[in-house]
Amino acid sequence: MARVLITGYCAVPGPRRAGVQVRHVIRALTPMHTVDLLVAREGDQPYVERQGAVRVLRVPSHDQDSWAQIQAFQRALKRQLDGADYDIVHCRDAWSGITVLESRPKLGYAMVLDLSRAPEPVGEGVAPSELEVRYARDVAVCLREADLVLVPTAAAAKHVQTLTKPERVALAPVGVDVDRFDWDVPPADGIPRVLYVGEISPGRGVRVLVRAMADVVKRTEAQLVLAGPIAPAFEQELKTGIQELKLEGKVLTTGVVDHDEVPALIASATVCVAPSGPDLSATPTAIAPTKILEYMACRRAVVAVRRQSITSIIEHGRDGLLFEANDPTDLGRKVHRLLVEASFRDRLAAAGYARVRSELTASAARRSIRVAYEALSRRFAEQFAASAVAPDESPRAPELLTDDEFEATVFEDLSPASAADTGGSSLGLDEALSSLDHDGTGSSPVVAPPSPLDETGERPLTRSARGDSGGWARPPRRKPSQQEIGAWAPSGLEERADSDDDGTPIEGVRVGMVSSETSFVAGEIDVPSPSPRSRLHDFPTSSVRAHDSESDTGKTPPHT
Repeated sequence: MARVLITGYCAVPGPRRAGVQVRHVIRALTPMHTVDLLVAREGDQPYVERQGAVRVLRVPSHDQDSWAQIQAFQRALKRQLDGADYDIVHCRDAWSGITVLESRPKLGYAMVLDLSRAPEPVGEGVAPSELEVRYARDVAVCLREADLVLVPTAAAAKHVQTLTKPERVALAPVGVDVDRFDWDVPPADGIPRVLYVGEISPGRGVRVLVRAMADVVKRTEAQLVLAGPIAPAFEQELKTGIQELKLEGKVLTTGVVDHDEVPALIASATVCVAPSGPDLSATPTAIAPTKILEYMACRRAVVAVRRQSITSIIEHGRDGLLFEANDPTDLGRKVHRLLVEASFRDRLAAAGYARVRSELTASAARRSIRVAYEALSRRFAEQFAASAVAPDESPRAPELLTDDEFEATVFEDLSPASAADTGGSSLGLDEALSSLDHDGTGSSPVVAPPSPLDETGERPLTRSARGDSGGWARPPRRKPSQQEIGAWAPSGLEERADSDDDGTPIEGVRVGMVSSETSFVAGEIDVPSPSPRSRLHDFPTSSVRAHDSESDTGKTPPHT
């Protein structure tokens, strides 16, 4: 049984891809290994907590420029590596991977690079920033040097095998929790809804979608629901565009939606859309937006952009419909057809539902991770045996939770021995510092359920201004004029992606490094470890907000 550190420049738990998919990695590994998790701290999340058998360490954050935040996270990771003894370090991104590689010669662990859960690539046609160029360079180094590279698709595997030793590449696709995301009875009456779930910002296809909706509502009654956080710089532009297209009351926004509430939101929809997706010609290791899997798992008909990454999971006319990129007319035509042709819509929804359950489940994703780790363990068998975990440190029963028992905001411990232990207290930064004993260990466990948050996903990087002024559309290879800024231009123009990257927290308060078996480094502080018996319960929050006068329909009754 090996000691594993899972790390990434993201917030966990959270509704976005990293926050959702990293938990599947955790669930795959905890039955076989002792697992720690080092990630970014978002909002009021505890600095240190125990979630089931997993110790979660979070790097504190403040407001600084993106590179300063990244460097602070890397320092925190280096300190954790120096202060603990790990056999395997599982890196979700190159920001953590490059730091792990720097310390590997001294510490001797195996390094895993997980491209299946990596940050989304820069949008097509967008000039990369200095930070993105640096990240791409670090990815190349990590690919060459990693002991194991997990890739999401066969196309990605073929590409990565040309960059490293082929035997180090393993296929580990992402999947959807089909117990959590299942179909529900759609509303019996009311206005048909077209649903988009995700970030509402430049480069996400929102402009194309809203322009398409202007055509749809001229032909049939419908509403567009935009569910997700709105980028502050994009909010006014969105309102202006809705007014220009006379879509007041036809376009609704919900704000941030807790991941637990997404299945009910999808159940209220008639058609679901994914207006953007990465192009494999630019990024061979990219994957389709995971929202598509959730749509299909909830048995809803999907209209998505025609990209290579998406055609791998949607066959046009069978599992869903595909529209030409940046073409609102084509998108509007496909959405309208699904709204008015109920039998065709139901046939596509049923086919997508069946495909997800046969090929794209979270349980299948976890099995692929375990298979890859078994191969890695055989290569490092002698090293892992020398540092085997003592019996009393072995993971306990909670790793065997089923999908419907596992909550997105907690890794529940359902073992009988700890079922009655539901207490816990929150420890903030100042309290964490003051609670340290003179020998560097805390006198009580740190167990704090996160307070209800508006947003627990990845923090977007702050990009430097370059090129695009934020207009709704622009001709390729040309900077938009001042008159074009904010204009709702016609179709056929590229959009820029300003929010594809992952943000990070930055350094906290510096204190002296204290070596202790029960002390863990979270950012720039030492805080006491939680008791092995401690556990965190799920406190679901309601973050769906209605826009204008329209309210969300909520959950529909289960099908009987």
